[in-house]
Formats: sequence, C-alpha cells, structure tokens
Amino acid sequence: MRSYTTLKAITLSSMLLGISAQALEFGQMGNISAGIGGAGVALKSSQWALYYNPALLGMNKKSGFAYSFGVGYKETNLTRAASIDIDNLQSMPNKLADLFSGATTISAGTGFRAAPAAAKNFDPSNLGVFGEVLNGMLGKPDGQATDDDLKTYLESVAGNNGITITQGQSTDQILEELQKHPEAFNDIKQDLQESIKDTAQKHPDQSGSLGLLEGLVDNLTPENIGGLLDSAQKGDMNLDKLLQSMGGLTLSLSNDPSLNRFVKDLTTINDIVSRNDFSLSTQNGLVMNIGSKKKRGTISIGIMPSAYMSAAVRMDPTHNQIIIQNGGQDYKVEVGSDSISLGVAGSGDFDKSSILSANAKHQISAASVGVVEVPIGYGHLFETPIGDIAVGLAAKYIFGTGYLYSKEGSFDTITQNLTPSFNAIPQTHTFGIDAGLAYAPRFAKNFTLGFVAKNLNMPKIKTDATTGAMTRLNTQLRAGLSYGWLNDKIVLAGDIDLMPNDTLSAARPKSQVAGGGVLIDLKYFDLRLGAMYDFRNNSDEGMILTGGINLLGFLDIAVQSNLHLSQAVSGISIPSYLLLKVGGGFSW
Repeated sequence: MRSYTTLKAITLSSMLLGISAQALEFGQMGNISAGIGGAGVALKSSQWALYYNPALLGMNKKSGFAYSFGVGYKETNLTRAASIDIDNLQSMPNKLADLFSGATTISAGTGFRAAPAAAKNFDPSNLGVFGEVLNGMLGKPDGQATDDDLKTYLESVAGNNGITITQGQSTDQILEELQKHPEAFNDIKQDLQESIKDTAQKHPDQSGSLGLLEGLVDNLTPENIGGLLDSAQKGDMNLDKLLQSMGGLTLSLSNDPSLNRFVKDLTTINDIVSRNDFSLSTQNGLVMNIGSKKKRGTISIGIMPSAYMSAAVRMDPTHNQIIIQNGGQDYKVEVGSDSISLGVAGSGDFDKSSILSANAKHQISAASVGVVEVPIGYGHLFETPIGDIAVGLAAKYIFGTGYLYSKEGSFDTITQNLTPSFNAIPQTHTFGIDAGLAYAPRFAKNFTLGFVAKNLNMPKIKTDATTGAMTRLNTQLRAGLSYGWLNDKIVLAGDIDLMPNDTLSAARPKSQVAGGGVLIDLKYFDLRLGAMYDFRNNSDEGMILTGGINLLGFLDIAVQSNLHLSQAVSGISIPSYLLLKVGGGFSW
C-alpha cells in the first residue's frame, strides 16, 4: 500500500541527506588515540600533540611526521528501514481478512475446495480457515456445523460456568448473556486454541494460516471473543466490521513467520518515526614535528581538513499516529512491546492524525560544517622541584564553510526535490587558539596529567549567506592521564571531556565523552585496544570499542564500533556507530 512505501522513502531519503551533516565534538585526529578510546591529552608519545594538547610538544622532543584519513557515521534507527518487508506489510490486512472469509476453505484430504457464496447467517464454509476451526470446536471436524450446533455449544459453556439460560433463548441472546460473564469466554478461548492445534495436525499444509490465527486467538479478550462469535453467527466477517464488533485485534509474536515479521516491522516503523538521525564525519590530517635536543621544545605545524554533517526527520506532533488506508478503509495501528493492536480508525482520523496525512507538517533538516585548520604550535618544558611542567600553545588559521537545509510538509511533499541548492554557500576565514598543560610528578615520571582548552576565542563559521546564521566553535575542555612501563613500550591512557560539547545533530545536541585504553609498542608493530562512552548521548549508542594496529610505521589502521547492532539488508547486522581511520607516521 502507498502508505508504507512512502514511509520507507522518507527514511531512506533521510539517510541520503546525511551527506550534509554530524557534530562539532572534540574529535579524533590521528590513529593512535582513535585506537585507545580517543585518549590523547596526556599521551607523550603521540605525534598528534598539536591537536590533542600542544603542551606535550615540550615533553616529547622527537621530530617526526604523521598522516591520517578517517570517516565515521552515527545513526539512530534509520538503517533498520532497509530490513522492512514492504510486501508483507501490504499483504497482512488481506491475510487477516482471509482467515475469516474467502472463496475457499479447507477440505479433508484435498487441501482446498470451493466455498458457496457468502450468506448472512452462520455458515462456517464461508468463514475461511476460522470456519474449519469452528467446525472442530463445535464437534463437526469432518462435517458442517450449523447455528443449532453453535447454540448447543454456547449453552454448554453457560452451564459449565453456572450461567442460567432460559429455554427458547436465541443464539444472539445467549451470546449477550455470556458477555455479562467474562470468565465464560476463557473456556471458549481454550477450546479455540485446542481446535487450532487439532486442525493444524490434520492440515499441515495450512500451518501458515493457522499459525497466524493462533497468534490472534492467543491475544483475544472476552470482548474480542464475544464480537468474534457474534460476527461469525451473523455470517458477516468483513475485516472492518469484524474489527468494529471485536473492539480491535491484538497481534503478537507467534509461530507464524509472516505475523512475527509484521509485528517487528511495525515496531521498527514506530521507532523510526519517533526518533531518527544520521550523522557523518570525516577528519583528516598531516602534521610535521620539528624537535630539538636542546632546551627548546618541539615546533609543530599541520593541515587538518574536516567535515561534520547531520540530518534528521521530525514528526508533526499533531500527526504522529500510524493510521493506514487499505481498500477504502482506515485502520489505526498501536505499537506495544512485541505486539501491535489493529482497529478501525474513526472518520477523518487519517487526515487529522496520521503521519501519512497530506495535512501533516513534518520537517526534514540537515546541517553541515566544513573546516580546514592550519595550526602551528609550540610546547616548552619546565623542570621544577615538584616535577616536569609543560605548557603549550597553538594558533590556527581556520577556513570554514557551512550549510543549513530545512523543509516542512507531508511525506509526499518533503520527499520531492530533496536536492538542496548550493548556490550561496558562505565561506569564513578566521582563527582559533588552543592552549595546554601537562605535568609529570617528580616521584613518578612515568605518570602524566594533561589538560587542554581548544578554541579559546570561540570562532564562528557562517552557515547561511542569506540570513547570516552562524555556527560557533565553542571552547572545549578535556583532561587526560597516562602511565607508561618499560620506557613507554606499554602505556595506559584515558581522557574525559570536562564539559559537554555542542553538536550539529538535532537528535544528539550534546556530547561528553570519556574513554581510554592500552598501547603496546612492539619492535615492528603496535597494538592498541580501548573503549569510550558518550554519557550525554540520548540514543542507545552504548559502549564503543576501539582498536588499532600499526605495521612498520607507515601503515596504521584504527577502528571504532559500538555494540548496538541494527539488522540491515539480507540479515547482515551493522553497528549504529562506526569509525575507520587509515594513516601512518615516523619519529626520530
């Protein structure tokens, strides 16, 4: 049906628009820190001190150069859209309808036989698979139950539950009396469940339909059962009328694969429309360190081009219900924990409340900032009675460009002409100041404390040439520590953001990360392991594991991935956070 196709289109469009979006977080330049949970503020051996903490240039007086290229993404729920089975979603209403009606029904020994034209009275032959189950429940598994059989069955249920039935009461009247005693319907529910199992044994070729019916019957309430039998007795089991008489249906996970997929896919759609986000970042750099064997500290210069991008779709809060149209009828879907409830929507509810309504005012938005930094830094070491104290300063030229995109309307409207206009992308030339401090106690020179303040002057980057809107690169404060053994052949290091950092993401407006790991420096290769956690992240990103390896200096690979996996195409699960960096470097 068009509704589901439209919904999938908008989620996929959001992913494409992610190419214009993530966040101005502290960032991760170079591969060494990326492999040990992002820690670098107190890592004396790092070739990327210019970025993480210029004070370290005073402690590590080696010359060297390093290069790094990386790309990463974060997403919330959007990759799950690729796993949605659109065909199954479209066919499920018809599958449900076919359980209770249709031109065929099961015949013992033959699988199917033609059913007579529908009549407005009790005739199980017109009630599809459900009719065969009713025949079994009413004691006619190989025959044809009649209205008298149904009446006799209901009288026995009433008697077993101490309910007095007056002689001469009609089937309708007995049903009305039973509805005053909900406990009686538990017996009917159990009998339906037993009859489904018996029918499945006799007709294994109908396991799919019977499994679907079993999942439905398992969730029936006394009100549902009363409405179901009333509709069956009247021979009127059109799906919309059936839903009205039953007060809706609840479907949960069962033995039927198509029903399980239907429930999971609707849960996925509900999660997507409730919260979604896609972010992309790339940080790349080249740095040259000029060391000294004298008292002078190291001078460092680099070039560091980066881009941060983020996109999301926000639902109109007045049109946030899943109401779908099928065959001229509107159905309302409510999603619970491993279950969904399906009912007939009221007149006009689709236009007033559905996420798919043409009257909805959803918003798709994206923001991006591109930054090229050319920093030059210096660190100087002071040997004092209490230990080594290093201070450092980095000044950087910043070339920045940014773009904002926003569109409002229904899904049909905002998914048309998604390509933004890049005719007036603003450009900014500015500068930034970073300062750092590092301390190695006299009693434990293998131990280092570090502190850095980046963007002390809070430079601004224009993001809209027409309105003059700007993104401010706010000051970032981070502290770190490290401890080395065996002349720094093994190093433990950890960093923490001392205050939250702003991001471009509407779904993740703040970031505050703590992370660390271990670096093992062997003769011909290095190994790194670590973990990091963003405790300002309001999604289910969770813990991020990091790792890296360096071979002979010139080839360095670092990977970061979280533990939260989203099932995507062909059953392959991918993380909702992933970062890959490739680089290398030499020191002497």
